Amino acid sequence: MYKKFILLSISLLLILITVSHVFAQQIEKQEVVLLPNDQIVNQDYFATGEKVTISGIVNGDVYIAGGNLIVDGEINGDLLALGGTVNIRGKVDDDVRVAAGQVIISGQVDGNVTALGGSVNLEESADIKGSLTSATGNLSVFSQIGKGITAGAGDITIDNKVNGNIKAWVGSLTLNPRAEVDGDLTYVSEKQAQIQPGAKVSGKTTHNLPQKPQKKDKEKILGGIFIFFEIISFLASLIMGMLLLKFFPNYIKNIVNYLDDKPLKSTGLGLLAIILAPILIILLFITLVGIPASLMVLAAFLIALYFSKIIFAMYIGQRAEALLVRKWTMHISFLTGLIVLYLLKIIPVVGFITTIVAVLAGTGAVI
Repeated sequence: MYKKFILLSISLLLILITVSHVFAQQIEKQEVVLLPNDQIVNQDYFATGEKVTISGIVNGDVYIAGGNLIVDGEINGDLLALGGTVNIRGKVDDDVRVAAGQVIISGQVDGNVTALGGSVNLEESADIKGSLTSATGNLSVFSQIGKGITAGAGDITIDNKVNGNIKAWVGSLTLNPRAEVDGDLTYVSEKQAQIQPGAKVSGKTTHNLPQKPQKKDKEKILGGIFIFFEIISFLASLIMGMLLLKFFPNYIKNIVNYLDDKPLKSTGLGLLAIILAPILIILLFITLVGIPASLMVLAAFLIALYFSKIIFAMYIGQRAEALLVRKWTMHISFLTGLIVLYLLKIIPVVGFITTIVAVLAGTGAVI
């Protein structure tokens, strides 16, 4: 099980790195990007923005990132997408690789689909010619799948024909009456699958209980879990950062500029805040009448701590932009900085130091 998750997590991390690299060459940099339905692009297409809509025809690969991504045109190549919500309603001739908070596919994909998200939903109108590989909290498959499913999820629902084997690591698995598995069904779960009357499995059904790890495997399992949750953390930070840039662009820019101008002062202020804030919260709380104030200070302190890494990622991106002598949008700068930050975090010792500096400097700049 852990090998599957490690491989999937590494693959998705490589997707994120690839997306960041190609975005440095993007041809669209607006808040709202639209490729109209009467436009044809005869090369690879790159775009980022709060909202990106691909309604035209792209004779090449498409690389997009943003808060809300919509593909209702035709892509005669691969699609790599990274966003808050990704909605694929058009046609993709080759593979789809997507990481998002919510993934919705209702169009046609002639290749394979690799999806990481909080929820992944393949609607009945979708037509997936290839295979589906997914790691998600909730996976709903209401469309036909051409070449089998490999998935890890909290909940999986199958409600159409799967032409191939299903391999799943799942909390709960449900096969609705219309479900038809033209192959073997193998799943690892604490619970017995709910195979409803009418559902069909032409091959062998194998239910394996999760095995207790041996001592020698624990380190590998923990490593896989760490990578998986780091990717989830990355996506959450990405979505939150995009929202901040959407609604408070000038405020965020001022904070990042302050950190850029006075990094030592920001770090010192952050250290002071981390030392004094808990003391102040406790003192206010024990006075009883100061309990509401203590809760407000606690909430503000926790928000500052959470936003610290987002601000620090934007700072890294801004520094990278200056070093490379490039002119990027704030979205590109943030995405680049966030990926660099998370890559540094997985390096022993360096990751620990980077996290401490990010929290102190980011918190100080926010305050």
